[in-house]
Amino acid sequence: MRVANRRVCLFVDNFSGHTVDYEPTNVQLEFFEPNLTPFVQPCDAGIIRCLKALYRREFCHRAIELDDAGEREIYKINLLEGMMMVQRAWNQVSQQTITNCWNHTQIQS
Repeated sequence: MRVANRRVCLFVDNFSGHTVDYEPTNVQLEFFEPNLTPFVQPCDAGIIRCLKALYRREFCHRAIELDDAGEREIYKINLLEGMMMVQRAWNQVSQQTITNCWNHTQIQS
């Protein structure tokens, strides 16, 4: 960015782990006020909650199917299965949900 002479303003929530030990060049850091994150970040305004609910529903359906099939380890899941379930859950998050979350933040015109 420095070579291209580009300047960026990066908005960061006030999470204690978001610290920078150096002075970045061409990047201006602006920190949100406490408790402001859910109002300005659409994912925190409900998109993540919707994704988690859809994932949990699929996980529970999977556990019930395994139980009906007589499996003992109905909650055991490997990484690939979990990733595939998250992908299917994300594909179920509706455009309307995302639009509503963006509208809730009131950061777009």
